[in-house]
Amino acid sequence: MKKVIVPFGVVGLVIVLSGCGLIPGSQESTVSNPSETISEAKASISAESSSKPSTSATASPTPSSSRTEVIWADYDPGTQGEIDRMTNVGDCVGINSYFGMATATEESVKARTGHGNEALTKYLNESLALAKCN
Repeated sequence: MKKVIVPFGVVGLVIVLSGCGLIPGSQESTVSNPSETISEAKASISAESSSKPSTSATASPTPSSSRTEVIWADYDPGTQGEIDRMTNVGDCVGINSYFGMATATEESVKARTGHGNEALTKYLNESLALAKCN
């Protein structure tokens, strides 16, 4: 019995941590007034980015200049921004969830682009170090 439950639990945990799954009911509830929800999200993002430019502008140039070069065009739009956001807030669990994504998509990325996820994995390791995730 444990041999059946454990793999399903691990798969479920990977899906939850990767943020790939959406709860169908939550999407339906936002459909009723999407412009209001999007506006609130945009306002929240604008408030965050306008309140932090001076600290991130002084802290970012040095670490990012020594960061691993990743061909971000080969990944979903916003991947780098999401990883960098998690690095800045110290979201170690979130950063670690991308390792599962990198492992799960290794073959498809290699077939599509001609390279694997080695650079992404190095970038994630650097993110863990910058976020002080030990």
